[in-house]
Amino acid sequence: MYHRYTLDEVKHKIMSLLQDDRAGLSGIEIAEKTGINRMTITKYLNILLTLGLVKKKKAGPVNIWYLESGIKDLEFPINYVEVQQSFITAIFENDNEKSNRLIISALNSTFDKERILSDVILPTFNTINELYDRGRLGKTERVALLTGLSEVIDLIKFSSPLETTRHNAHAMFVASSEDKIFLAKAGALSLRMLGWNSNYIGSVEEHIDPFFDIDFQRYVTKVWGEKKGLMILGIFSSQESSLRFMSLAANPLKTKLKGQLSIALLTPRELSGMQEYIGADMAFSEIQSLVDWCEKEYRKYK
Repeated sequence: MYHRYTLDEVKHKIMSLLQDDRAGLSGIEIAEKTGINRMTITKYLNILLTLGLVKKKKAGPVNIWYLESGIKDLEFPINYVEVQQSFITAIFENDNEKSNRLIISALNSTFDKERILSDVILPTFNTINELYDRGRLGKTERVALLTGLSEVIDLIKFSSPLETTRHNAHAMFVASSEDKIFLAKAGALSLRMLGWNSNYIGSVEEHIDPFFDIDFQRYVTKVWGEKKGLMILGIFSSQESSLRFMSLAANPLKTKLKGQLSIALLTPRELSGMQEYIGADMAFSEIQSLVDWCEKEYRKYK
């Protein structure tokens, strides 16, 4: 009977074989050892080559395949504490290659990719900010470290194919203060990993003016106008004025869209209790609490 393999299934089979055989294997050998036909194996080898997980070397008429340098399958189940410690060390050593390879290895060693974000990336973000608040990091170093983390977010997004499996669950996250850009990107990716149709709009802090609400409504309507289902619009900011402006801009969309729209804020704890005054449905001071609430709303909506 024909078996339909997933990318993760084939990826783990191939990487396990190549990790155990550093001399490399031909496509025929990999097909024989995995029990997967040669045409299918060749297709997936080329996908892994594009993702930067394997490399090939020509040996006459045959391609010999190897793991890319620094890539390995981590021990299963993954010890996320150890991975996080290794990752933060690499980040503070400004060793981008090492940190990127570690994340790629983690992505390829677990099916629970969302935990890489929640247990590895976000704790590192929190540590950077705590050290900065205590005067242990300068402004330039903090910017450099957060830029490195932001690049890791992009790496996760583009090196691990994410399928939208919850077609009636939509989310848009927007930042309206500089310090919340990373969390808005991370939050959108976290929901994407869970199967949501989720995206990060960007930072609009410098674009807010008396007419921006009309422009914002026009964009959201353009993207979501014909869609139905649960819709979460997340506004990330540390400034009360921008939270209020963006919430007031978003509220009229509740009657214009076909889906069920909720407005959620991600803001410092001292502002999170002002959701009704600001005009939002919910407010959170921690990204994981926001993601958990979105999941709860999805289960209720189903």
